Amino acid sequence: MKVRGSISIIALVVVAFGFGTAEASASPWIQAHRGGAVENGKGTMPENSLPAFRQSAARGFTLEADVKLTADKVPVVIHDDSLDRTTNCAGPVKDKTLAELENCEIDVIGIDDAAVDLPAGDKRRTQIPTLAQLLNLLKKTGASANIEIKNLPTDNDWDPTYEYAAIIANAIKGSGVPSSQLMIQSFLPKNLVKFHEIDPAPTTSYLTLGVINSVGISSAVDNGIDWVSPQWPIDQQFVSDAHHAGLQVVPWTVDDAAGIREATALGVDALITNDPLMARANVKKVAPGLEAIPKAPSAKACRSTFARDTRRPARAMLKRKDAKGGPRVFAMQFKQEARHIKTYASFRKKIECMIRKWVVPYKAKGRPNVVAFNEDIGLMTLGTGSRGAGAREAFAKPAEVTECTDAAPPCRAIVGLNRITAAYAGPSTEYQSRYSIPNPFARGLVAAADTDARGWMQVFSDMARRYKVYIVGSNTQPRFRESQDPAEISLFRDPDLPKPKSVYVATSPEVYNEAFMWGPKLVRQEGPRPLRNVVASNLKVPLTAIEVGLGLTAGPKSGADAIANLKPYRLPGTKAKVGFATSLPAFQFGYDLGSPISGGAPCADVSITYMRCLSHLGTNLVMQDEANPGEWASPKGTYWQPLDWMGSTWRSVVDPGVKFTYNVTPHMVGNLGDLPFDGQTAITQRGLTAKKKCNYVGNRKLRPEDVSSYKRYAGPKRQFITLAPWVRKDGPRAQLRKTGAALLAASGKKMENRYLETAAIADLPFPPKKKRKNCIS
Repeated sequence: MKVRGSISIIALVVVAFGFGTAEASASPWIQAHRGGAVENGKGTMPENSLPAFRQSAARGFTLEADVKLTADKVPVVIHDDSLDRTTNCAGPVKDKTLAELENCEIDVIGIDDAAVDLPAGDKRRTQIPTLAQLLNLLKKTGASANIEIKNLPTDNDWDPTYEYAAIIANAIKGSGVPSSQLMIQSFLPKNLVKFHEIDPAPTTSYLTLGVINSVGISSAVDNGIDWVSPQWPIDQQFVSDAHHAGLQVVPWTVDDAAGIREATALGVDALITNDPLMARANVKKVAPGLEAIPKAPSAKACRSTFARDTRRPARAMLKRKDAKGGPRVFAMQFKQEARHIKTYASFRKKIECMIRKWVVPYKAKGRPNVVAFNEDIGLMTLGTGSRGAGAREAFAKPAEVTECTDAAPPCRAIVGLNRITAAYAGPSTEYQSRYSIPNPFARGLVAAADTDARGWMQVFSDMARRYKVYIVGSNTQPRFRESQDPAEISLFRDPDLPKPKSVYVATSPEVYNEAFMWGPKLVRQEGPRPLRNVVASNLKVPLTAIEVGLGLTAGPKSGADAIANLKPYRLPGTKAKVGFATSLPAFQFGYDLGSPISGGAPCADVSITYMRCLSHLGTNLVMQDEANPGEWASPKGTYWQPLDWMGSTWRSVVDPGVKFTYNVTPHMVGNLGDLPFDGQTAITQRGLTAKKKCNYVGNRKLRPEDVSSYKRYAGPKRQFITLAPWVRKDGPRAQLRKTGAALLAASGKKMENRYLETAAIADLPFPPKKKRKNCIS
């Protein structure tokens, strides 16, 4: 965002003070200024043009754009208030209707010193795009954009009522572009305040001229703005002060190699440049690179990592000719144990050993392999290192937690989480100064952002790249950025490790249950390193009562953000469209099975109709990662968990109101302190015609104590491709309950914490093979 020399600095300062007084990474996101009209110092594209935006979007840059209004109040993408500099027309933009502007051509490539006039008839000439056209490009490509509201007192179209900003806000809000793809910027906080009155979802950024950079931080905080965008140059103190205030920093406009390197070293979170390719090359010279993946453990070293009770995987592979069009899926029934989180290396070893034992020998050739781990696979890793020692002890030895001598579960698990909050007191105090985090559990979860990113997330990223697979897992954690800011490194570094080149820093007080899918290749060149090969993610909505109690924030339930959150991922080389339904959402159909399918838009409120919306968006393979906090063999007087679970894993492939072909449900098992996690991993298919039938334990018949609406769920079913056994054979519920009670923490029984660790492997072709072996365990 380069301000033209004709702008009166004094006038702009006066207006800014009148209203303003009172995610990002060590490899900063690169914003292509006006689309990125310069390439390695030479003008190559018309500024603020669709060709420039398309090219930068394809290269993975954020699109920076300016918006003005026509005479008929249509938002168009152009920087100046006059047409003279960049087009073959003349006069103010505000004096021409959109129809009149369509006769104007952008007749310059490049910007400023790199600008070159284009002669009449040059094919590189192009029309001035509308904001609607830019927003449509964002929808098609998934690119992000930083859009400036150019309502300025120095321009000929200045609107002191700020209706100007309202028109732009309404256009963006009604476009269907998710807020996660948008940033809105302005030199006037009042423009951003007006925008947020209409559309509060997108992040905002306060642009400042160098003369008022010093007040940008306080003005942004006072007006609820998320980023500061100071005129370059700035210094380390500015960056650290902005971060301490809970803001992110995106300086403008940095166009020389030395400046790019300096800004990166300061720890800015993004930067605006006319020459994004040059910027990318120079960011790489300064930002921390991808670290070498540690050497894989040997088979001998892996032997001690497996659970005491381990069963060979259920294998439902097909002949090559029958497996076309779909992936091979590995559903991992992981047993959480505190011994695997003593260090980052011990968790890495555990995960990699499971992959080497149950994935590598069975990988399909010539098509994708998807390794599905579980919900909250990263939660126990909060107990990593010296800061996690107290929590690790509570998780591993719940009987020794003296605070809970006479207390019922999950007291010991809660004590473990409280110990995390206490152990991360330094980071927690800093985050409390940046944000308001009233929930004590959420404070601990936010404070541990660096541990999450450095630990389980980096492991999953590395495993996907090393073994050329897709990997799924989820955790309860905040959104984060990677920072080279020295002040933040001192505040948030792990005291057990040598001083790092960067740390991972939470960008807001919200904590989400978020599922991620990593792919075998990098899909972005900037941003936090553990996220560079993430191909899809999903925020859980709705949340369970436990999650609400922990202070979690649900994902969006309506609008463009909800649709983007549920949009399935098209697995390359297959016809599979993978959608995520983390536990509770997989039960949300909006009507009972067998009842009339409820009317209305399927995505109007996904907290009620999650599965209908997931199906409506085209999902044909449901990834239902699970961490079921409770006894699988439910105590008498409560509903029978295995019967209830039929309402997701099985229902999703028989309900006529949805069109899913497959459901993959990998369960995490094991006691976290005195909180049990249990279940039976399963893979189901719609339309299976096999004769064999099977069921979860205790489900062979509907019992008198069961809810009558569960009648359809009772009895053996043929839709299970695979079904993991439980820790004992099926039998009367009384016997199953006795075993379930023995599994619990501090039961004193031989079966205490003896959950089964296993996996299920299945080819999931498209079209599906209806006649295949089933009920494999």
